[in-house]
Amino acid sequence: MRYLYFRPNAGQAPPHRHHLLAHLDACASRVHLAELHGRLVRAHLAADPSVAARLVALLASPVAGHDMRYARRVFDGMSHPNAPVWNCMIRGYSNSGAPANALATFRTMLRRDVPPDSYTMAAVVSASAASAGWEWRATGDAAHAMVRKIGCASDLFVMSCLLNLYSTFRSAADARKVFEEMQERDVVSWTLMISAFAQCGLWDDALRFLAGMQQEGINPNKVTIISLLSAFGHGRAVDKGQWVYGQLSEYGIEADVDIRNALVTMYARCGCMSDALEAFRAMPVRNTKSWNMLIDGFVQNQKHKDTLRMFEEMMSNGVTPDAVTFVSVLSACAQLGELQQGRDFHNYINDHGICCDTILTNSLINMYAKCGDMAAAEVVFQAMEQRDVISWTTMICGYVKGRQYTAAFEFFEQMKIAEVVANEMALVSLLSACSQLGALDKGREIHSYIEEKNVRKDVCLDSALVDMYAKCGCIDMATEIFSKMQHKQILTWNSMIGGFSNNGHGKEAVQLFDQMLKLGDTKPDGITFKAILGACAHAGMVNEGFQYFYSMSNFGVAPDIEHYGCIVDLLGRAGLLDEAFDFIKNMPIEPNHVIWGSLLSACRFHHKMDLGRRIGRHIIDLAPNDMGAHVLISNLYAEEGQWDDVQQVRELMGSRGIERSSGHSSIQV
Repeated sequence: MRYLYFRPNAGQAPPHRHHLLAHLDACASRVHLAELHGRLVRAHLAADPSVAARLVALLASPVAGHDMRYARRVFDGMSHPNAPVWNCMIRGYSNSGAPANALATFRTMLRRDVPPDSYTMAAVVSASAASAGWEWRATGDAAHAMVRKIGCASDLFVMSCLLNLYSTFRSAADARKVFEEMQERDVVSWTLMISAFAQCGLWDDALRFLAGMQQEGINPNKVTIISLLSAFGHGRAVDKGQWVYGQLSEYGIEADVDIRNALVTMYARCGCMSDALEAFRAMPVRNTKSWNMLIDGFVQNQKHKDTLRMFEEMMSNGVTPDAVTFVSVLSACAQLGELQQGRDFHNYINDHGICCDTILTNSLINMYAKCGDMAAAEVVFQAMEQRDVISWTTMICGYVKGRQYTAAFEFFEQMKIAEVVANEMALVSLLSACSQLGALDKGREIHSYIEEKNVRKDVCLDSALVDMYAKCGCIDMATEIFSKMQHKQILTWNSMIGGFSNNGHGKEAVQLFDQMLKLGDTKPDGITFKAILGACAHAGMVNEGFQYFYSMSNFGVAPDIEHYGCIVDLLGRAGLLDEAFDFIKNMPIEPNHVIWGSLLSACRFHHKMDLGRRIGRHIIDLAPNDMGAHVLISNLYAEEGQWDDVQQVRELMGSRGIERSSGHSSIQV
């Protein structure tokens, strides 16, 4: 970019040409720059405005790795920095991933009455494009207005930056207004406009502008084609992508390795992996990126075994994998549970000195966590020099998945000490742990943390809060959160309906289910029906339960063994044991010992010994090694005082090697 580096202009008189200044111009690293800065201070040259300006420019550039903290110290020592120096700071913050700091610096520049120029506005617009969420709208519109105010609307580069801003946030209408304002257009501005249309799914407008571009005498270039293929991939418009690729000869563009890589990626994003593989095989020349695109495509399309096979082919072809390759193959190992292969990849990374950046290290942690080796995951985590929120989240989710809840909560406490704000995924996982443990106080603590840190609450996080409070018996709080939610998904409704059901509010669960159906924007699934059938069972609503059961097919839900079990429980609780027995006998799927056990429990409760005996013998034949079934039958006989039968069941358990395990309970202290 033309404004990336600052050099003193002719209006600034440089100091006497000291020999150190020649070294300053030749600096190639931050270490060298810091050493030279010290020598300039000792030589009383660092305070000179032009020297300080050059230091700021270098520190804020890739030469020093965008060391903005260091650049800020030098900048703050300047009494009256001019616009080019401010520009370096704004651009440096933007390039180092701190657009908020870039925009704050720009506002300070205006407060100090330093007039911005076209270089400033280009940097500010770029920072606005990097802003998170919808903050870009306020900052972008304000920057656009200032561009007009200070007369930069004729600057091709500034206007192209505005095009990029609106294209980035998929505002094709705003991008078109900027495009029509432009007094001059080049291949970059046309490409940005076409990309904006394509990213918004306005395929006809994109192709019409592509034709208009040629009518204006401007041919699309390689970047135009790659941008279009990328947008068509994201929009899954595979036919449009194929058409554009077929026009390359007409545009006079050679299908080089970069364009062919973009074609492979487009096919992969559209889910057309056979076409992606065919395009890959047809490439006359491939680079590591080509293999990475295809391998990542298999991962994104859940073809994890193909991912590992393609990696083996890559190695057999003598192509050296890089960090990007291993991020993909480690993800495949994680999904397949291939712990040993994941370890082999880890050893390869270490043996071949592949740079383990944060992304690759997080992939290693994720692989170990999903494969159940949390000890190895923690070793990798503890060895990290820099951890981000994903590192912490992966560890917490891994511990929760492995039911190591104490370790998960301990990591959360360490995360708070490290001043890393937990994201939605970590908090959902922690709330799930609270639900499993019935740890209401811990759940309330996490809820307070969410409010205190102003964590953005999406549907998943709100639903996790509803589920936690419901499962911990705090149904009023669950209802309050549920009622305040503007957007609800099926998992939200399931949590609330299940919460009412499990807390003895069967009628309320039925009313909520009926309300969901009346709204019509959410379709019940299998879990919903299990919850509502359970509610009917607890409330003794037999007729309603059967109505819901037989209505499942209307919503495209096929009853499974658990739904049939709910009906057996419904009839058993209502004392309709003969009806339950007949229902089981007429089930279209083979009843398992759990369903028979449910009926046996009902026989015990209603003292139906004759039916209980028949069922008991059947269960023992069906599940000869099931401890719970044998104990249930033994208890049934014991309650009727039939001690000979009790002894017979216990002897049978002994002969089959079935040991009765001790029960246990947990409480929150």
